[in-house]
Amino acid sequence: MKDIKLPLTQTVSITIDTQNLDYSNAVENEDGLLVVPLGTAMNSEISESMEKARANGGKVLYATTSIEQQLEGLLLRYFMGPFVKHDHRRDVFEREILQSSALSFSSKKELISKVVNHEDLLKGKKKNRLQSALKSIMGWRNAFAHGKVQHDNRKGCFVKYYSGGSKELNLTDEFWTELESVFKDCSELVNEASENLETKEPNQ
Repeated sequence: MKDIKLPLTQTVSITIDTQNLDYSNAVENEDGLLVVPLGTAMNSEISESMEKARANGGKVLYATTSIEQQLEGLLLRYFMGPFVKHDHRRDVFEREILQSSALSFSSKKELISKVVNHEDLLKGKKKNRLQSALKSIMGWRNAFAHGKVQHDNRKGCFVKYYSGGSKELNLTDEFWTELESVFKDCSELVNEASENLETKEPNQ
């Protein structure tokens, strides 16, 4: 498959602490002014880091779509029962309601909460863990879908986005590790809820 290359804008910055400038490498220019090196705004390491951040952001979007499909599968089974044979009403419900843009991820999240609680599909703290994971995933998805990956000499890579105000996610290894853990836990909890729903169905 072709590896496409599309035009991208990159924003890098250098944060300066004017009270603690390092004058050890300062030089005098031809006008007699003191010039202080401020550091490197862009190099191969920074460029590679930003490229990796954008690639990881793309994976977040795809993984969120996968989680959303799991939610749709659980909702479809809850409202329409298990698949037995082709059913036009089932197809319409799945296509025109569950997969419709009218039913947002946030709406599916709230609907799943009601179904899980009403049917007691998860025990104890697992219910709250699922809702917390879905909330985090929704936030991360929005950040990478609408935000901008940037680099600062002090903060490193971060994504700047708007959600009720200007916000930032620092893209550290610790952040990516937490994100991986939350996605994995969320997927497993939805699967567990689906399996528990199956056991509650008649003739199971």
